[in-house]
Amino acid sequence: MKRVIYASLICLFGVAVFVPGSVAQVEEMAIGNTFGVGARTMGMGGASLALADDFTALYWNPAGMAQIQKFELFSSFSHNRASAHTYFTGDALTETSRSQMRLNSIGFVYPLMARQGGLAIAFGYNRPQNFDYQTAITGIDPSSGTDFSGLSVDEIDANSGGIGIWSFGASVYVAKRVLVGGSLDFWHGNSLNQLDTTATDIVNVDSELSRFRYDDEVDREYSGVGGRIGLLAHLTDNINFGLTLVAPTELGVDELWYQSTLEVYDDGEEWSDSASGSQTYDIERPFEVGAGIAVELLNKQLILAGDVQLTDWTQTRYDPAPAKDISEDNFEKFYAMTLQARLGAEYRVPVVDTHIRVGYFRDTVPFTDAEIENTRDFLTLGIGKIFEDTIKFDMGYMLGTSQQNRNELTTERRTHRVFASAAYRY
Repeated sequence: MKRVIYASLICLFGVAVFVPGSVAQVEEMAIGNTFGVGARTMGMGGASLALADDFTALYWNPAGMAQIQKFELFSSFSHNRASAHTYFTGDALTETSRSQMRLNSIGFVYPLMARQGGLAIAFGYNRPQNFDYQTAITGIDPSSGTDFSGLSVDEIDANSGGIGIWSFGASVYVAKRVLVGGSLDFWHGNSLNQLDTTATDIVNVDSELSRFRYDDEVDREYSGVGGRIGLLAHLTDNINFGLTLVAPTELGVDELWYQSTLEVYDDGEEWSDSASGSQTYDIERPFEVGAGIAVELLNKQLILAGDVQLTDWTQTRYDPAPAKDISEDNFEKFYAMTLQARLGAEYRVPVVDTHIRVGYFRDTVPFTDAEIENTRDFLTLGIGKIFEDTIKFDMGYMLGTSQQNRNELTTERRTHRVFASAAYRY
């Protein structure tokens, strides 16, 4: 009878003791998690709403595209290395990392009227969200009063994928110093979560169970249509102001899942089971509002820029809920309003005609069902050079740290992101 109870518990609940939270409290990875777009912008901490003077304006602030007076062909790649240190049982440390190179942006800007007062259109792809990270757990489960207390846990929770946006946009001067623009956005992406857990009774806390293994795989495809509008105002010759509004987006999710369990008992007997299925649902994302300012100093050799972006994630909705135990007020209970902060500086070194950049980026975690010791903070560096006013190369680097505690588990994350962009204007 005891073996039947074990099998039923593991089949129904998986390893909820070891996974950070039950199904109803799992963080929705498609919410938040801004990765960034463009080497120049990310070298300046993402502060771009009041600058927006290359192809990536299509994502940051489409109003800025009419500032580009030559045809621009743009591409950008990113490399992300995310490492995690987990403390599951006091001082027992487990380290793991995951790295991946991805296309970050590609597209063009075409000025229809190459002068102030003109019009520009753009088309291309930007990839603002990245899911390439993983965590590992090793140690004796410290909880008490559960069927898994005292078992030795060895777990890998790996994620991969991301969400990109294909956009078509246009920008126009509506006054001598004021531009407006907008884009139609086609969201598309995927995520793959693979959970591999083995629990072993190495100290003989159970008279029958030797070990069990639980595998869980969730493969998602995302798609949706949205849009954004922007305004860029040259308040003076040296001060710019930018404003953006991202419309609510209904992100459709096609999900495939697979679970399997294997139990091994002390007498050598084994029990196994597996299940799979599919479902579709929507994630209804809320409005996002951003504002930024940029100031040019020292005869425009120095630029200081800052942005804020406000998103009330409590207004997010599932339609329908992806699981029976996820309530209608899931996001109201476990998410919060966030204010993303982005600060940057760029200085042109006259002797070598090269731009150097520094910045700071805070990507506030919206998920509240965890104790956040450190939110996602990034320090950024960048460098760029233009050759013969035609070819432009930029590099950007971001170093990020964060820490959170949840269910006897402390996770410290460190992220290294490198962006490389090239643009050709003629």
